[in-house]
Amino acid sequence: MDNSHVIVRIFNQEKIEVYYFHGISHYTYNYPVCFTVFFSSINQMFTLLSIFVNIQHLCTYHKLYIGKEVFKANLSINLQQLYIQS
Repeated sequence: MDNSHVIVRIFNQEKIEVYYFHGISHYTYNYPVCFTVFFSSINQMFTLLSIFVNIQHLCTYHKLYIGKEVFKANLSINLQQLYIQS
């Protein structure tokens, strides 16, 4: 089981942000790795995520979930709808 989590959010209806938190540590701060792209450059987000080492260690199900959420965020910007991560 993966012990990390990802938060996908939209900033100012023009940027998609992905925050990656790796594990839970009780001794150190757990700062996220942040990826930010303009919604018109969604392919850059997928490129960044594909070369990020920690994402490569996730199981296939979680990789597909991240891709689905990034696509939903992009679609919600294009349709001017509210995005809620599932």
